[in-house]
Amino acid sequence: MVWFSSSPINFPTIDVGFLRSGSLLAAAAKKEAVVTVKAPAALGPYSQAIKANDLVFVSGALGLIPETRMLVSDKIEDQTEQVLRNMGEILKAGGAADYSFVVNTFRLKLRIHRQNEDSFSPKRFPFADFGSPAPARAACQIWGRLFFPDKIRFFCISLEFHFRCIIIWKMEGVIVRRVIPSDNSCLFNAVGYVMDHDKTKAPELRQVIAATVASDPTKYSEAFLGKPNAEYCSWILDSEKWGGAIELAILADYYGREIAAYDIQTTRCDLYGQEKHYSERVMLIYDGLHYDALAMSPFEGAPEEFDQTIFAVQKDRTIGPVEGLALNLVKDQQRKRSYTDTANFTLRCGVCQIGVVGQKEAVEHAQATGHVNFQEYR
Repeated sequence: MVWFSSSPINFPTIDVGFLRSGSLLAAAAKKEAVVTVKAPAALGPYSQAIKANDLVFVSGALGLIPETRMLVSDKIEDQTEQVLRNMGEILKAGGAADYSFVVNTFRLKLRIHRQNEDSFSPKRFPFADFGSPAPARAACQIWGRLFFPDKIRFFCISLEFHFRCIIIWKMEGVIVRRVIPSDNSCLFNAVGYVMDHDKTKAPELRQVIAATVASDPTKYSEAFLGKPNAEYCSWILDSEKWGGAIELAILADYYGREIAAYDIQTTRCDLYGQEKHYSERVMLIYDGLHYDALAMSPFEGAPEEFDQTIFAVQKDRTIGPVEGLALNLVKDQQRKRSYTDTANFTLRCGVCQIGVVGQKEAVEHAQATGHVNFQEYR
């Protein structure tokens, strides 16, 4: 929510009840829709803009060519310029012939593996071409998938006289546990979700790991892997085999992001890729047998498409308040005993029905028989 005041430069007293009641909007003497064929038509049940007294509120705008309603190109520079031209036509249609952009809020789709630093270079956003002084601006990542394959979209407010202050309320999110299908590929699919929002990445990521290991037999030796290099490469491609620390370390390097794996039983966080000082981090949660994904959601019960799963690593090598929220969730899961004590749990082999106690006996049985299908029983 944004509130504008034309009072003197000292911040005015804010009546929060007045703002929440909608009286601010009711104060507008006149409100009318703005329509022009010189800018792309609205893609849904909303107006291109609404004019209220001396303000023109422009809806989210895309880099579309008005006549074809197609993106001008796949380059963010071209889309940025087209967006601003479209907004200019809408503002003119709203009667703001001598308009000036005061605030531009633009959203960037960052759903790629790594974002080139040059993507935010000033030369890629030609605000200076649309009046002086250049407008204030704010940028935020779009977390989920949108229905149109644009790379950038803008929102703006144009004013016909000067305003002195802007006050913005910011909504915080919550950390949620996103359940991954329970099978021996849960680690790979959990990584696929936090990196690519895809819970079916296991086959591809197993191939990545096998190729990485095969390419460096010196580093990935029998002593390191626990089995010969070639044997390991065949083993990891088997969908019945599970992954662990070795695989997480390889995937952290593959994506160029830290992977934080929280263990519910101990609340310990194992951080993979930490020594590489990557600039981003994702989070997983482990219950002793199974990996799930951790995500920031706008609110409890929000659809997964709104999840944020990639977080910027700050100068102190943390991800800020998100890290505390994640740890609180892990501690809550521990209090609820939402984990399996792998040192003392009882398992039964799904092939020969022999019972074993703890992970150590299960591993020994698997190595001796080749049986890897176990069920926990009490």
